[in-house]
Amino acid sequence: MKTEINLYILFGILFLHWVFDFVFQTHNQAVNKSTSNKYLTAHVLTYTGSWSLCISVYVWFFYVKEVDGVYQMAKGGNSLIIFFPTITFICHWITDYLTSRLNSYLYKKGDFHNFFVSVGFDQLLHYAQLLITFQILS
Repeated sequence: MKTEINLYILFGILFLHWVFDFVFQTHNQAVNKSTSNKYLTAHVLTYTGSWSLCISVYVWFFYVKEVDGVYQMAKGGNSLIIFFPTITFICHWITDYLTSRLNSYLYKKGDFHNFFVSVGFDQLLHYAQLLITFQILS
């Protein structure tokens, strides 16, 4: 079962990314992830755990069918549940490890233009990873 990324899925992924990456990130995680892998990992675990829940619900509604009283999962459902969060965790951790350190440096230096350029690029990398991973696995 191959899912095309339509506008509903696109905006859903963008919105959920914003919620999981910004709203669910604590102040301590945001301030300390550039210097502490503990806070970075806590942020990425919260982010990935939230994605795991959403992907599981998505798979339940779009990949699980009842046939003769037995629930069966269509091809690709297990891949989404297992590999989407795994790939997302790895990519998000690496991206935030690099960009949070760069952003912290630029902010402390007072280079606000390049700080915001870097924040925007960080988001572009996250969006690309989520959309490509979803497209490949779904």
